[in-house]
Amino acid sequence: LYEVATMGCRTRVFENRYGEKTSVGRGNLSFSTINIVRIAIECMNIRDKEERIARFFSRLDDVLDITARQLCDRFDFQKTALVKQFPLLMSRLWIGAENLKPTDTIEPVINQGTLGIGFIGLAECLVALVGAHHGESEEAQELGLRIVSHMRSRVNEFCELYQHNFSVLATPAEGLSGKFTKKDRKSFGIIPGVTDRTYYTNSNHVPVYYHCSPRHKAKIEAPYHALTGGGHIFYVEIDGDATHNPDAISDIVDMMDKYNIGYGSVNHNRNRCMACGYEDAQDNLEKCPVCGSHAIDKLQRITGYLVGTTDRWNSAKLAELNDRVVHK
Repeated sequence: LYEVATMGCRTRVFENRYGEKTSVGRGNLSFSTINIVRIAIECMNIRDKEERIARFFSRLDDVLDITARQLCDRFDFQKTALVKQFPLLMSRLWIGAENLKPTDTIEPVINQGTLGIGFIGLAECLVALVGAHHGESEEAQELGLRIVSHMRSRVNEFCELYQHNFSVLATPAEGLSGKFTKKDRKSFGIIPGVTDRTYYTNSNHVPVYYHCSPRHKAKIEAPYHALTGGGHIFYVEIDGDATHNPDAISDIVDMMDKYNIGYGSVNHNRNRCMACGYEDAQDNLEKCPVCGSHAIDKLQRITGYLVGTTDRWNSAKLAELNDRVVHK
C-alpha cells in the first residue's frame, strides 16, 4: 500500500477557476501528502536506470490518481456544511460569502479554495533513484524538476477532470518527516542517504545538513516555487547577531528576489532574558550574563514558525533542527 497522509499548513494560493487569482479571501481546503521516498525505495532494486525511473513515474501516477479522488471525496463532504456553521469565515474572510444566506451551503464560496497534493523527501527520493540529491548532482536536479513538473502537469489534468482548483504543495514536513521515515525504516531497514536519519527532508529542500552557500541553495530550490502554487518556503541559516549585520539580510533578500523566490526567510538564533530583557545570539545560552537569570527565551524557526521553546516538537523535527548547518 502506498502512503498518503493528510496535513494542513500553507494557505498562500494562486490558482482559481471560479474567480480572481488572489491569495486574499481564499485558502487551501484540504491537503494530502505523498510519500515519494517510499515509491522510490520500491524501485531501487531495478538495475536499469531508465526502467527504474519509468517504474517510479508509473507508480507515482497511480498514487496521484488515488490522492485526487480522495480530495474530491473530502470536498463533497465539506460542501454540505451550512453558512451559519462558520459565522466568522462566512462573514468576513471568504470571497463572496456576503452573498450567501445562513441556511445556504458553503459550496459556492469554497469552490474558490484549492485542493493541495503535496510531497515530502525529494532529496531522499533522488538518492534512492540516482544515488545523489539535487543539491550535489545536476542529474538529480534535472530528475527532481522532472518529478515535480510531472506532478504539476497531472494536477492541471485533475483541475479539468474534476472541476476543482488543485495545486501542488511543497509539504513543510512538521509531523510527517518522522512518521513516514519510521514506517519506511521498519519496512526497508536503514538505507544510507535515504532512511538513515529519523526524518525526511522538507519537500524540495536541499538537506539541512548539506554544506552549501545561500546562492547555491537558492539556485537549486527556486525553480520548484513556480511549480508549487499551493505553498512553499525557502530559508537561509546564518550565524552571528543578525541585528548587527543588516547588510547581510539585505543581500539575502535581494538574492531571493533575483531567483524569484515565492516565500523566504532568514533563520538565526535570538536569545532574550525574560527577567531583564537582555538579548543576544549566542548558541546554547543558559544563563543571562547581565542578571544571572536562567529564564531564557530561545527564538528559533521551525518550518514556518518562530518558537521560543522546542519542548512540544516531535523528535524527528528536533533531529532536523540539530542537523541544520549555516549557509555561507
